[in-house]
Amino acid sequence: MKTCIKNPFLLPVLIAGLGLIPAGRVTAQTFTVLHSFTGSDGTFPYAGLVLSSNTLYGTTALGGGSDGGTVFAVNTDGTGFTTRYSFTGLGDGVALEAGLILSGDTLYGTATGGGSSGVGTVFAINTDGTGFTTLHSFTGGSDGRSPPAGLILSDNFLYGTAPYGGSSGSGTVFKVNTDVTGFMILHSFAGPSDGANPSAGLILSGNTLYGTAAGGGSSSNGTVFKVDTDGTGFTNLYSFHGT
Repeated sequence: MKTCIKNPFLLPVLIAGLGLIPAGRVTAQTFTVLHSFTGSDGTFPYAGLVLSSNTLYGTTALGGGSDGGTVFAVNTDGTGFTTRYSFTGLGDGVALEAGLILSGDTLYGTATGGGSSGVGTVFAINTDGTGFTTLHSFTGGSDGRSPPAGLILSDNFLYGTAPYGGSSGSGTVFKVNTDVTGFMILHSFAGPSDGANPSAGLILSGNTLYGTAAGGGSSSNGTVFKVDTDGTGFTNLYSFHGT
């Protein structure tokens, strides 16, 4: 069977390309389990990890001493696994679905439940497991409830979303100081016009936050939005039509 190359200019390129492939140089990749969770150290690590030096930090949704979830650390070679914090499910939070962000020696995250009203928290903890602080306990009212997404950090402010609560019950964009001096709602979603139920994290460019809402908008199929870090300038950039 003959192979026909219709374009004569491709033949020298093909030959040259084949000549660049070294024989016997394909290296197999080794898969390594760094840690298998047992329950007492955590269960259901839904979120991604953050890396500092040779240490990975992450969260589990449940498990730990009180089955409220954990913050853990493990070395990149699989040694030194440590449960840095076990959530009680009460004032500190429960059910961690998002990953952590790292600034210096401090980790920041969210819990979808627990806290003073049982509807989620924003927290901080040192990388060595000390200094756990609840930065905000959601009430489920005007401030929002059950934040499932991670945070972003700029200067001394953490920014995030809550899919429920707010003035219309359709979710919020919020910010909180890292030193627990202030919490602010940047936007409360109304549903039909601007969107509803923002369940993902935000990105920041300059002084503008960008994000998505899972529902609401002109066709009730979600939106892409932006809002300034001071709460002004909210704009619905796009409403999805569902087609």
